[in-house]
Amino acid sequence: MLRTILILLLLPLTLFAQVTPNDGSALNYRIIGFSFPAKEQAAGYEVEIAQGSCTTDAAFKKNITITATSDKNRVVAEVPAFGREYTWRAVYLDKKSKKTMGGLHHFSTLMSPDVNPDSVRLRMLQANPKYDSDYVFVDGNAVLYDMKGQPVWFFPKRPGLSPEAIHLRDTKLTPFGTITSIINERAYEFNYNGDVTWKAPGDDKVIKDNTSSENAYHHELTRLSNGHYMVMGFEADWWQLPAPVDTATVMSLGDKLKRGPGNTEFQKMFFGTVVEYDAQGKTVWKWSGGDYFKTSDLATRMTPNGLFNLNDTHANAFYFDEKTKTLLISFRDINRVIKVAYPSGKVEEVYGKLYSAANSKDKHLINGMFCGQHSCRLSAGGELYLFNNNICNRRSAPTILVLKAPQSGNDTMTKVWEYECPMDDQTAPSPVLFGFGGNVIELPDSTLFICMGGTYGKLLIVNRDKQVLWSAQPEKWDVLTAKWSKQGAVLENRTSEGNYRSSILTRDELEHLVWGEPLGK
Repeated sequence: MLRTILILLLLPLTLFAQVTPNDGSALNYRIIGFSFPAKEQAAGYEVEIAQGSCTTDAAFKKNITITATSDKNRVVAEVPAFGREYTWRAVYLDKKSKKTMGGLHHFSTLMSPDVNPDSVRLRMLQANPKYDSDYVFVDGNAVLYDMKGQPVWFFPKRPGLSPEAIHLRDTKLTPFGTITSIINERAYEFNYNGDVTWKAPGDDKVIKDNTSSENAYHHELTRLSNGHYMVMGFEADWWQLPAPVDTATVMSLGDKLKRGPGNTEFQKMFFGTVVEYDAQGKTVWKWSGGDYFKTSDLATRMTPNGLFNLNDTHANAFYFDEKTKTLLISFRDINRVIKVAYPSGKVEEVYGKLYSAANSKDKHLINGMFCGQHSCRLSAGGELYLFNNNICNRRSAPTILVLKAPQSGNDTMTKVWEYECPMDDQTAPSPVLFGFGGNVIELPDSTLFICMGGTYGKLLIVNRDKQVLWSAQPEKWDVLTAKWSKQGAVLENRTSEGNYRSSILTRDELEHLVWGEPLGK
């Protein structure tokens, strides 16, 4: 008897827990997952949504603007605007389409400067109905847009992650219905509501000889299909230099240069690392850039008068191909991409200029084709493709390069495709515009999604015939000039460098994110 009473008492709480969004919810998104208790006799369901906070049935009926149908007791629907109040209810249909109405529930959508149409926007340059069900993350203002330029989600204010001082990079979907991003130099995973679900540890497993472990992570974070997290980190170490450094390097290094016994010179180098963590934050694998570079050809990087000249390798991107167990790592300041075998960590190939091939065991496969690159990946066909910032060619725009691997160890890489990213106005290409950021992602139909990065930040989709299929420009309102400016849509309250990197997701992937469910479920 007591057990029956407890079940009856708990039943309303159980049913209430199935209702989302909860009463009083303030949401950072307009595409919303509505869920409610199922009924065995129901042949179908509807969700009715009215604008405003309606307290009576009459007021609710008068303001209904959206009706969404489903054969399940949940549905994803989109409300019109941010900064509004809404009322909704579930409707149960029997086999004769007779309706039984559920109770009224209330929620609101938040407003943020990041989605205020008077201060920031994603302006359509070329729309395409083919992509109407897709969405793009723009990390300059930490917003998810639909392909018509309408904001549908923004990163909300959270304790310790205040948008007043935020710096997002590499925001993208995981295979587990969550989002990962580098935020304020830390590595995070969070859900659709912006709640942190995982944070990389800050310890000496990632960083050595650095004063602040809070700066341990940078540029790229990827969650793997096995549930682990792979992230790029720093590793600072003193390196005994093979020769004195030139005057310009001395001035730029400052306290990162010291003299040892016998007039030997040591330079503090920040080598890139790639670390794999499990869900508990335990290190399960690590690749150290310092271990590789200290015995590489970099010791022979000299000026014409025999002085050593290297400030930093500047690791800035990686890509792990789970199928081939291949890790690609990009180093901006030496214009190099390396191929690392997993899990051995052996450097198998080097793509870029070698400073002394005679003194290096690395393969010299490509020379001078890219400069200052910020993205490297493997295509479905096994080709290396990358976003080439092209900053060595000071008046050229960035390019997308597709490179074919050699058939034997003595061959060189072959450029099989190249695309120069278009400028849509009279702005002249320059290293100032494109010195940082940018990425490219091959889509399932072999088209390429491109973010031009930097303070330009333009997005586009291009096919292999070099036809632009879709494009858009992140912009912000400049109060001084009273004009829209590009600037990667970065706002004054952001520290991000424009639209550093972008990613794209389908409607199906978005709905998995809404429900927090793994892809394929």
